[in-house]
Amino acid sequence: MKPRLKYLLDTHAFLWAATDEDRLGAEAARILAVTPYEQLAISDVTLQETGLLLQSGKISFTGSPANVLGQLLDYVQVLPISLSIAIAAPALKLPQGDQFDRIIAATAKVHKLVLITKDANITDAAIVPTLW
Repeated sequence: MKPRLKYLLDTHAFLWAATDEDRLGAEAARILAVTPYEQLAISDVTLQETGLLLQSGKISFTGSPANVLGQLLDYVQVLPISLSIAIAAPALKLPQGDQFDRIIAATAKVHKLVLITKDANITDAAIVPTLW
């Protein structure tokens, strides 16, 4: 029986988990340390957002980004945008129009996952369960 997904990592949580950053919140770090990898996921737009952040120079890695991020990608499920997610994302009551945030939050909502994020726009909106 395939383990049920429980958590969706926001882009910053994915990047910081991949690089062992100390910037992860205490609860997020604890959950990531004890949760089987089969229960962790990211939205496919996290990969696109990561590419844009790399291209713009807003993030960088020691070593090849493909190697650094690829190690974590071996352990998380990448969830594609579905029709349900595409319809839900624009309707979310978020105070900003960031399409990555909307799709990530909609992915958590549609799949009934807890979103690991420190993004106050998402946590304050209380549209999905979050932890940090």
